[in-house]
Amino acid sequence: MTEAGTPLRPRSIGIGALIAVCLYISGLLVILTPLPIVYVSATSGRKNGILTAALSFLTVLALYFAVFLFSPASAGTLSIPLPGLGLVSHFSSVAVQLFGGGYFLFFIVVALVLGEAVRRHWGLVKGGAGALAAGLALVVLLALILQFSGAANIITGIKGYLEFMVSEIARLQQTAGVSNAQTAFLTDHGQEVASFVMGVIPSLVFVFALIAVVVNLLFSRRFIRLPHLFSGHMWDVAAFRISDFLIWAVILAAAAFFAGRYVVHANFLEFIGINAVIAMAAVYFFQGLAVTAFFLRRVRFPLIKIAVYIFIILFFQTVGLLIVGLGLADVWVDFRKRSQRAHTVHTDNAE
Repeated sequence: MTEAGTPLRPRSIGIGALIAVCLYISGLLVILTPLPIVYVSATSGRKNGILTAALSFLTVLALYFAVFLFSPASAGTLSIPLPGLGLVSHFSSVAVQLFGGGYFLFFIVVALVLGEAVRRHWGLVKGGAGALAAGLALVVLLALILQFSGAANIITGIKGYLEFMVSEIARLQQTAGVSNAQTAFLTDHGQEVASFVMGVIPSLVFVFALIAVVVNLLFSRRFIRLPHLFSGHMWDVAAFRISDFLIWAVILAAAAFFAGRYVVHANFLEFIGINAVIAMAAVYFFQGLAVTAFFLRRVRFPLIKIAVYIFIILFFQTVGLLIVGLGLADVWVDFRKRSQRAHTVHTDNAE
């Protein structure tokens, strides 16, 4: 028996672990790895969720161990899509295995916190923030262990890998006969591009973790068909709104970047500023999406809603900036409150 008299569910544990491992090695769907663990944890209890996570984790570790045990020389070229195998050319096999285990462990931590959030009715903001904080704390801890244990020189290895990838992209474009300004820029300024990407890796990790948390929360609401777990205003996606106080983080980050780049010429300030700006832009992007979802809620035709979201995805480079701006503007305008007030006045006049 598990906590509060909930029975152990071996079948749910086995199926959940199998699906989690399959999602992890799927490539495209890797970001959904936490979903089956969240499902088991939320519907069958904490201990069943932990056992599912443990079984899937041991399976993933066994896969990495088997790859390097039976095919150490060609591990990076195997058809098995284990994340990180492509890093073999720039990192040791031990470092790659640690990366694979750590990467999967990140998804496990996110899943277990989200499962707890669903069971305890923490809501979107508290649950999402808790999962995000726990996942990022694990990433920082694992990076420090790798760097200072001597298993891998992360900074040098990542920089070398980025330079290799940039030159490889330019080479493939030239081989394919694609000759444009982008190809020429990558060829002439490959090291600068790699250095820039290296500098914003902290914010890129934050953005990936944020997307992973949000995506799994949204899919959990769809797959977990237990209304009492997602009841109440705090689980309403269209009502998502972060504290207005965080706008100061955007202002200070922009100021730090500007000062570091153009005033005091301090690389450290510029580094902090650009990473903080990218991270906060991602946060306000989701607030802008919440505002969009609020207004789309009144549209009666589902196909129109789907078309809008497809349009956002297809033209993300342009529309994404507009949605970030919408999220930032919501701090001062509060579109949803104004819309509700106008709707109330209209209803009163009609009566």
